[in-house]
Amino acid sequence: MTSTAYLLISHGSRDPRHQIAINRLAQLIRERLNPSLVSPWSSQSCGPVMVPDNRFTPKTVLGANRQQATVLAVAPAFRSTVTATTTRLPQDRFIVGTAVLDCGLLPLHQQICEFGRRLSSAGIDRLHLVPLFLLKGKHVMQDLPDEVDLARHELGDVIELELGHHIGGAPGMHELIQNRFFHSPKSGRLIVAHGSRRVRGNRAVDNLAKSLGTAVAYWTTESDIQNQTIHLMQQGCSTLTIFPYFLFAGGITDAVAHLTEELAERFPRTNFRLLPPLGATFDVANIVVQTLGHSTSS
Repeated sequence: MTSTAYLLISHGSRDPRHQIAINRLAQLIRERLNPSLVSPWSSQSCGPVMVPDNRFTPKTVLGANRQQATVLAVAPAFRSTVTATTTRLPQDRFIVGTAVLDCGLLPLHQQICEFGRRLSSAGIDRLHLVPLFLLKGKHVMQDLPDEVDLARHELGDVIELELGHHIGGAPGMHELIQNRFFHSPKSGRLIVAHGSRRVRGNRAVDNLAKSLGTAVAYWTTESDIQNQTIHLMQQGCSTLTIFPYFLFAGGITDAVAHLTEELAERFPRTNFRLLPPLGATFDVANIVVQTLGHSTSS
């Protein structure tokens, strides 16, 4: 019997692309944890996902159309057995859900409580919370622990909550970003991260950029991208490759793209290449699975 379920916690966004991407990433992670299951994503796009509910009727959440409190990514076999009674899962199946810190229909601790109660009804006694955050800033160090404490207080002994490490600190992140730059010249590489105002909050990204031999700029620091770009050109770089170190596409990555276009017009003799953000990809899913202590060799 599966005793642990996983809840992916992202920042949240009013941009619909965020929810589509987090649903997709949850599905990829579920497939890595349950390789024998048939993926509904292979034959259909993001649609309604059924969630086991303790009330009399199943609850449908439209993940592609609005920001929901919690999404449960499950296989069709589990969806078909959703009832008001306690639902048991086959031994080899792991449940992966999603929640958001901001922009959700419910505060995060209420999302955790709602999900935890449903899991408890299904016989699961532990919920591992996975922070999908890249920087060790205020959200990771203060906001998430505070929300988890509230959820623990409300849930009592209904289910055990375990808060994991943020994925930005995963050992595999270095190789992942290195692979993203694989087809780019070694000089003229620039990582653009959100940035943290917390003391030493940017240290991990600074060290990551140093180990990769890339420059780094922070969105929260005014004119930092432009200044770093000019600095690289002054070093003789004729091609600049910019990697937005963000989990998913959204308003900030759109702004980075717009700024890159402006820089390309301003400096026509320099070639600018803008890479996509991390995204809901297999390599990101593998990093998450590795942080959970599961093998990704299958």
